[in-house]
Amino acid sequence: MEVGLYGNTHGQSYRDEVNMFLHHTPVEEMDPVRVALTAERAGIHSIWYPDHVCMPFDSESFHTANQSGQRAYQRRHNMLDGAVVMGAVATQTTTLKLGTSVLIAPYRHPLSDARQFMTVDHLSGGRLMLGVGVGWMVEEFDAVGIEYEERNRRTEECIEIYKASWTGDLATFEGNYYSFRNVSQDPKPVQQDPHPPIVFGGNTIRGARRAARFCNGLYPLFLDSHVEPARFVHLQDEVKRELEAQGRSPSDFLMLCAASARITDADDPAAQAADRRTCTGTGEQILEDLAQFAAAGYSMVVCMLECPSGALSEQLDQIERFGAEVIPEARKLRPAGEWKPVT
Repeated sequence: MEVGLYGNTHGQSYRDEVNMFLHHTPVEEMDPVRVALTAERAGIHSIWYPDHVCMPFDSESFHTANQSGQRAYQRRHNMLDGAVVMGAVATQTTTLKLGTSVLIAPYRHPLSDARQFMTVDHLSGGRLMLGVGVGWMVEEFDAVGIEYEERNRRTEECIEIYKASWTGDLATFEGNYYSFRNVSQDPKPVQQDPHPPIVFGGNTIRGARRAARFCNGLYPLFLDSHVEPARFVHLQDEVKRELEAQGRSPSDFLMLCAASARITDADDPAAQAADRRTCTGTGEQILEDLAQFAAAGYSMVVCMLECPSGALSEQLDQIERFGAEVIPEARKLRPAGEWKPVT
């Protein structure tokens, strides 16, 4: 099993017993290039950057990362652009893979996104992993002028356009929302198998079907405080049924996930709690939880590291401790099932 890192470009995370929150973090306390270099040295497999265009001052939308639906963002919130940060990180790292967690596909024209992330793949020498999702914040869709009710169908067309742009000699597409003929999108990405991997971020039956029909993997979120890693086994069953209908094999399909995490000393209250939060505590305790994720079929857990202080120093310390106390042993875990292992 590999360990990924959820990027802190929308702020350092912290949580209570139910919800995850994000600090309104000064940019100097994000320092994404330094974070990426530290992650690479620690043996982190990949770093995954979140996506928003703007933050509505008031929102009544259900935040899918929290059981209660309470939004994690502050009313005024510093957010760096994922694609731009990935370009900077790509030029300073050599092995760290770069993902999106997740790109909200309907917010922008798919030809523009296809070119941006092809550029990331080139700048990184073929290290792009594109996470895609449909979005959840109604007010943000209103701000960018896209109908919220269209987001699922638009996302499917966007994914098809990414693939057409990255693989075809000339790209042509006729859909309900996008239409063009014989346009050039060159150069093609470095990864040609047949294109950079696309994983779908979703926790629903409909999302599982969409992942199997259009993508190379499924990427559910486990960001609540107490997690049962086998919670989404029904989604995996749905993926298998859909893949079989297409004549595809689970051995060509990635099963990844994201979870909140924090490493502590043994005498920390978080490690000693009778109802310990998932992936929280000592390195040994976190490995116990990662073993359960592996048993549930996941070959990578992208960790959103809790940093209650909001300080960059705490983020860097968490990364370094994961590198020393978790990652070497986590790599010995072998995920269950037939799913394609992350490489």
